[in-house]
Amino acid sequence: MGDYELERVTGGIRDRGFSVLFNKSGGAHDRGASLVEFALIAPLLFLLLFGVIEFARLGHGFTTVWTAAREGARYATTVGDSDSDGLPNYLDCASIIDAALGKVVGMSLATSDVAITFSDLAGAPVADCDPATPLPAPSPSGSADIDNGFGIEVQVAATFNAIVPVLSSFLDGIDLTSAQNRSVFKGVVGE
Repeated sequence: MGDYELERVTGGIRDRGFSVLFNKSGGAHDRGASLVEFALIAPLLFLLLFGVIEFARLGHGFTTVWTAAREGARYATTVGDSDSDGLPNYLDCASIIDAALGKVVGMSLATSDVAITFSDLAGAPVADCDPATPLPAPSPSGSADIDNGFGIEVQVAATFNAIVPVLSSFLDGIDLTSAQNRSVFKGVVGE
């Protein structure tokens, strides 16, 4: 029967060739072979393990950036003025940035990583919170007046850096960016 001989045993047929190939009574030679096999396979297993860890960190980073942008936009579109400066939430750039960064866990983001832009009903930018841009800052009066229905976009950006040196050549420098858009509703404050 082919290359292997079959013999009858109690309860069925046993393949003698198969049992000879995987005989457990090898000795020192078999243990050395197992060690060499492990030494060849171990780097691949560790690369796979650390690859899973790095991709989990990458997913966590994107989720953190997305949550920070969502929270900043949510805070900006709530009605009220919750701090001592008396500005409505949608005009208080510092509080919007604080709300966004307050949801960051496991990463370090700076206030410069958060960008806030206001747009009119047609979608054209009318104001932002960055003093380095030509757009004016939002204010309760003046040319940059923000009205009901105007859009606010909170964008949070970060860069992913891998911690495993072998994988860092592939994963370092990945840009994680999320932008959340909401509509401003001034509401009726104080009633």
